Amino acid sequence: MIVVVVAIIIILIVGREVYVATHIQTCAYLPAVCTTGGRGLLLTFDDGPDEQNTPKVLSTLHKHNVKAIFFCIGSKAEQYPELIQRIVNEGHIIGQHTYHHNPFRSFCTIKSYLAELQRAHEALRSAGTETTLFRPPLGITNYMIKQAVQRMGYTTVGWSVRSFDTRSESRLKVINRVARQLRPDSIILLHDRLSNSDELTEAIINLANERNMAFCNPHSLFS
Repeated sequence: MIVVVVAIIIILIVGREVYVATHIQTCAYLPAVCTTGGRGLLLTFDDGPDEQNTPKVLSTLHKHNVKAIFFCIGSKAEQYPELIQRIVNEGHIIGQHTYHHNPFRSFCTIKSYLAELQRAHEALRSAGTETTLFRPPLGITNYMIKQAVQRMGYTTVGWSVRSFDTRSESRLKVINRVARQLRPDSIILLHDRLSNSDELTEAIINLANERNMAFCNPHSLFS
């Protein structure tokens, strides 16, 4: 009986730890900006830049005069510095999303994770921009990540609406999921590496317009 009770306690502790580590909205390890505080909707894109799909997303945003934050992977920034420059030149903000985007690195040492962040920072600098914004891959946070991020002096940006657009689902299902969660101060998580990223972006912008919800300029949040 005692063994069972101890096992249940351990499972509860581990379960809570996993939940906290993978739900950035809890802010348990890293204080994270997860809403705009009433300033309007904010679109954010992870995992780029992508040679094929990021330009389409940028064109869609330009069409609707909406500004966004792009959390870029350092290794991709090295490959496509011209896309980093286009993102900046069109009035959007760059954030960093580590160098490799390897979730297993989330469980390494502080020194190793710090090196990962520094390498991504230098990659973005070489591409012509610098940033003080960070989003951890998959939203995973823990003590090691906290220490590394604080040493870099980054502001961590989370989300309040997770579209799960990377799942193999129809566009309508993704839009319906976003629609159920959407609030006037939502920060929306999307990805600009998908073949339908531009279509999803346009659909969400149209949804917001139908509900008379305005988009904020991220520069007003992170100046």
